[in-house]
Amino acid sequence: MKVLFPEIDALFGVPQPEKYHPEIDCGVHTLMVLEQAAKLSKNTAIRFASLTHDLGKALSDPANLPHHYGHEKAGLKQIKALCNRFRFPNNFKELALLVSEYHTHIHKALELKPQTTLNVLKQCDAFRRPERFEAILECAKADSRGRTGYEMIHYPQADYFSELLKNTQAIDVKQLVKQGFKGKELGEKIDLERLDAIKNTPKPSLT
Repeated sequence: MKVLFPEIDALFGVPQPEKYHPEIDCGVHTLMVLEQAAKLSKNTAIRFASLTHDLGKALSDPANLPHHYGHEKAGLKQIKALCNRFRFPNNFKELALLVSEYHTHIHKALELKPQTTLNVLKQCDAFRRPERFEAILECAKADSRGRTGYEMIHYPQADYFSELLKNTQAIDVKQLVKQGFKGKELGEKIDLERLDAIKNTPKPSLT
């Protein structure tokens, strides 16, 4: 692994807060997430993105351990290096990058402000690529379950984001055009409608 996958190998021995990660070791957690991803899906892109979602934790400042501030974006460079070295398909790379950057946002779905939620949907290109967004949610679920004692945990965040996407997609853009909206004003009106849909979508319980 040190030769072929040094980015993954570097995770072993790196600690995480025991409160959230009873397994503590980042490398152990990574393999547990991969195992959960394999149980959830046969899609190898989902398995790859799950495997690489925490690569940034190997780059965390030792003075801050066991915390990993900004690991989501820190891992992007590592993922690109790994994908370029092995020439992984673009869909593997694109999904892995999005999962790395946004999996924490998915975990905090029930805490996000409506505007932040909309930003996540837009930045993940969920409106044009809903199937890929569902893959991101599967990876987040695998991440949540890839922890000692949490293997069967309920993960309402995924269902909530799926419901949000469905409700925001239901906006009748053609009707807005008929009402005279166009150009920048149309885009702003669509965002306002989507924000209302997000605000009106009931939040599920964590239990």
